[in-house]
Amino acid sequence: MEQQYQQTLTQLVTDVYNKPDLIEEHQVLIQPLLKDLVDCAPAGFDGMATMIHSHFVNGLKSTNPNIQKFELESGLLKLKPYFHRINQ
Repeated sequence: MEQQYQQTLTQLVTDVYNKPDLIEEHQVLIQPLLKDLVDCAPAGFDGMATMIHSHFVNGLKSTNPNIQKFELESGLLKLKPYFHRINQ
């Protein structure tokens, strides 16, 4: 996954986390980036990419605001170090 797409994914999910009413609008943009996150995971990092993907998907489809916030926050907390590690 290119660094530009990494930044875009991080920003879109952060936007949804901070303002949940953006979910409908951003979900269309986030879904292909999540697929790319998993598809482009380097060897040994595929499990982490899948876990991050699962957190975001669960957050995007949840109707409970508390669960939504928890899943998105959990994904974001893992996403930033993940990108840092694979970009070294």
